[in-house]
Amino acid sequence: MDIQYVNPFNVSDLYREQIALNPNLERIIEEQLIFGPTYTFTFTNTMETAKKNTFYYQGHVDLAGNVTGLITGADVDAGKQKEVFGVPFSQYVKLENDFRHYLNLGRGLDLASRIIVGTGLPYGNSREMPFIKQFFVGGTNSVRAFRARSVGPGAYHEEVPPSSFLPDQSGDIKLELNTELRAHIYSVVEGAVFVDAGNVWLMNEDPNKPGAEFSKDFLKELAVGTGVGLRFDFNFLILRTDLAFPIRLPYLPEGNRWVFDQVDFGNRDWRRENLVFNLAIGYPF
Repeated sequence: MDIQYVNPFNVSDLYREQIALNPNLERIIEEQLIFGPTYTFTFTNTMETAKKNTFYYQGHVDLAGNVTGLITGADVDAGKQKEVFGVPFSQYVKLENDFRHYLNLGRGLDLASRIIVGTGLPYGNSREMPFIKQFFVGGTNSVRAFRARSVGPGAYHEEVPPSSFLPDQSGDIKLELNTELRAHIYSVVEGAVFVDAGNVWLMNEDPNKPGAEFSKDFLKELAVGTGVGLRFDFNFLILRTDLAFPIRLPYLPEGNRWVFDQVDFGNRDWRRENLVFNLAIGYPF
């Protein structure tokens, strides 16, 4: 059983002023009450290092407010939003699947791949998933060519001035794919070449975020990045460094989203705007 209550405090006047310019910021400071059962199933045989193929799977189910919503007859679309302790409770079903495959190629070479598929369905007492329960893409363990939580949703993109707050980009649906070729180089040093792809989408249309809704063209809206990395295996921890850059931008007009022709390592401005350095502990997956 999982119970979460979120009540932001000490919200600055500057932040509240920015909400008038960017309504998406308001969702981050909403009061939230989330309760319900969760279930997680994990299977792995990755500890059997002698095998050529090993697997990891984790499935997660999150059910919030379902019984309470049924008993109270909650229906936000009909104007019947219900509250518990003065706070509208969240009602949704959330499913997430994380599947990983590891191929031992021999001679210190391994190919690691991952696919994550997740979806959240708000209903009854909620029009949308609570912010802290939505999906995010980008960052050191996700699509590494993009900053944490900066991708999507969908083809939506917001140019944020330096003086403004940057809202995390979240969604109700998530698709992420990663593959990484790992090679032992020398002593504690390992190298990697990787490609990451992914995005998040909204289940329902949001007039403040055009292009964010999930559609049949979702595969055309995947952000893609690639890069190289070094890993330092000290046995008690693995220190990881990755240098990545985007090769597909989902918010550009269709037909112009692949940006291979813009890659220019010799250009200082390009490097500053596109190269993303990640420093982390452990493998990304």
